Amino acid sequence: MSQSTLNQPLSLHRTATGQAKWRRKIWPTVEAYLYLAPTLFGLLIFVFIPIFTSFHLSLHRIAPFGNVMRFVGFDNYRTLLTSPDYWDSVRITLLFVLGTVPTGITLAVVLAILLSYPLGKMAWFYRALIFVPVIISSAVAGVLFRWLYHPVVGYLNYWMVQLGLFENMQQAPNWLGSKEWALVAVIIATTWRQLGFNVIIALAGVQNIDESYYDAAKVDGAGVLQRIRHITLPLLSPTLFFLLIINIIYSFQAFGEIHILTQGGPGRATMTLVYSIFDTAFVGTPQRGIASAQAYLLAILVVIMSFINYAAANRRVHYQ
Repeated sequence: MSQSTLNQPLSLHRTATGQAKWRRKIWPTVEAYLYLAPTLFGLLIFVFIPIFTSFHLSLHRIAPFGNVMRFVGFDNYRTLLTSPDYWDSVRITLLFVLGTVPTGITLAVVLAILLSYPLGKMAWFYRALIFVPVIISSAVAGVLFRWLYHPVVGYLNYWMVQLGLFENMQQAPNWLGSKEWALVAVIIATTWRQLGFNVIIALAGVQNIDESYYDAAKVDGAGVLQRIRHITLPLLSPTLFFLLIINIIYSFQAFGEIHILTQGGPGRATMTLVYSIFDTAFVGTPQRGIASAQAYLLAILVVIMSFINYAAANRRVHYQ
């Protein structure tokens, strides 16, 4: 019998051992990536490639006709940072965020506390009613508020006159046609549409608080406002912190209500950064390089604001 024949079982054993080791250590990783492949492919097509493409566009100037691209480096960014219109959009965006975020979270906490009390058999109806704006598209919400804000037949001005806030319809605000009121009108519409989501999250946080804390406070003679101040709000701080970050990001990206209600006007009264990106890229003479640079500056601004809020608010968050 030859030597190769004697060594054959040993080589087969080594091959089987290697395959077993591969199945035990390497195959689980390969299997995991196979399961993740559809999601990773979707992220590649719809997230990572657009991110790279937009950054590539931000470094170029593109002719409005013929799509001729010319590399300009960071000139698009310098153009924006020295443009008064860009800084005006930053100011309007910050005012918009300051108008929507604190108002939306405050109303959400108040409604969540009210909904946490026993409301009988109609509790499910009230919660569903508050959540309805979330499932309404921004286009429908915009059309609805256009009718409410109408200076002649709008219900908002009608009830303001009926309540005695104004003597007649002529003195009531021209919500969408006035520079003084247009941003306020968009803030109200955006806050209303986001309110349902905030209430549901805040309500979940309120209901997660142990009742024993309230029972102990009642024994000590604490009133309703004292219980809310010293128990509900501190123990709700993780939920409020989450809502703060989510609402800031949402407000920076708000588009639908502005597009339906004002389209950035009147003048530039509601020209937020997101709508300015759309206006620069698709309205009038397209400047996709400038618009892409605006998008990256907006992303940087959102990250900075998120870190500032994380550093400032995280210290006041109580997880126990």
